[in-house]
Amino acid sequence: MKTSFDELAYDDETFKDLSLDALVVSGVSFDYCRFKNCSFNKTVFENCSFSESTFDSCDLSLVSVTTSLFNDVKFIDSKLMGINWSSIGLPFEVSFENTDISMSSFYMLDLRHTQFIKSTLHDVDFVKTNLQKANFKESDLLGSSFSNTNLSNADLSTAYNYMIDPNKNKLKGTKVSLPEASSFLKYFEMKII
Repeated sequence: MKTSFDELAYDDETFKDLSLDALVVSGVSFDYCRFKNCSFNKTVFENCSFSESTFDSCDLSLVSVTTSLFNDVKFIDSKLMGINWSSIGLPFEVSFENTDISMSSFYMLDLRHTQFIKSTLHDVDFVKTNLQKANFKESDLLGSSFSNTNLSNADLSTAYNYMIDPNKNKLKGTKVSLPEASSFLKYFEMKII
């Protein structure tokens, strides 16, 4: 069984059932790779590059992604709790499907067009994040922070448990639906009778 990544570049490889918790992975590139049922809990990815790769049913909770690149990376049925994405490099193009991203920070990142599909996003920091045209389809945003966040043309129509102050965020063209949209009224000191 693999206990580390010995090569500096991996192309079109599949990694299954790896358990590389608390490992330091530095300067490795992964292109067109697939990770299935892998655990990278508390692993440090430093100066790494992931391009057109997929993580399926993986645990990446508490990983460190210092100056690493994520270009067209998909996370499916995975767990990515407690990650500070703010220290990553560019590009940063990712999508999440049925994934738990709770207690993570996307502070000041450009996440235009990002897909958050059927995912759990409890207590996520979206402060000063560009979420234009992001899709939060059927995602749970309980306790997530939005301030100076650009949600223009984002789709929150099937998202739930969010509290977004319309006075402190850009919401032009944002798609919302009831009953969640009524949470905006809390910030206007109105009484609904």
